[in-house]
Amino acid sequence: MRSLAFSIILFCLPVPSGFVHSEDFIRFPANDSFLPASWAEEPIKAEIEPLDEALQATASEILKEALVKYPESLLKEFLDGIYVVGSLRFYGVGYGGTYMANAERIVLVYRSSFDARGFEQRFHHEFSSILLRKNEKSFEQTRWNKGNAPGYVYRAPGVIEEQSGDRSEATRVLAAEQKKTGGSGSGLLRLDPDLMAEGFLTQYNQVSIEQDLNETAAHLFTNPNLWSYCRDFPGIDHKVDVLIDFYRSLDATFDRYYFRSLTEELETKPADSP
Repeated sequence: MRSLAFSIILFCLPVPSGFVHSEDFIRFPANDSFLPASWAEEPIKAEIEPLDEALQATASEILKEALVKYPESLLKEFLDGIYVVGSLRFYGVGYGGTYMANAERIVLVYRSSFDARGFEQRFHHEFSSILLRKNEKSFEQTRWNKGNAPGYVYRAPGVIEEQSGDRSEATRVLAAEQKKTGGSGSGLLRLDPDLMAEGFLTQYNQVSIEQDLNETAAHLFTNPNLWSYCRDFPGIDHKVDVLIDFYRSLDATFDRYYFRSLTEELETKPADSP
């Protein structure tokens, strides 16, 4: 389970081969039957609310723009579907998204108040976890860690965040932030230059390698400012290089030029998530 939205015209950019039909992947469930039965039980006690029909077209358009950034073959191999809902709770904690690795399903929350870029980022965040879990041997953990200060230890061990007790460290961090602020916990995803100097884009990146990769991926696909962060902060540049090499191991399309092309025509402005 994972953390908690500018329209982009991509057809003039070098898009991966194949055309993605959003209806092949995007779904708006009316109930929680798409979730594993065990998630309805304690302590998880999953709860969803269906997305209002009036918001479905907007959510679908944003996700279509996200999907077209991937080769069709990659989506067909690693993505069963994206289930968009109006709200999502686990362990009594509000989430913006999660994923099911074995089923290759992503669950995302969409609301009318969401910024389009931030909503798209949640998709890339969750999909990067599925790709990581299915292709962990292609990820260079030792090289990634060189982007951190010597001796840095993430709050949760393992490349894939290991669960301690009945819930993940990400859940604990999110629950604590929601309790402290009374909000959604989205402040954890706020870009922080002080943390960038240490190799992390946000507080949430510090939870685990998986969360660090997730949020770096979210910005790699959407944020034109990422390249200035790479210029100013060696640790960020290092991790972006490792991440691009991971994606390139999945498909040769994913080189640095391709990721630059995704954002080069976008207006440079703050890209905090909702």
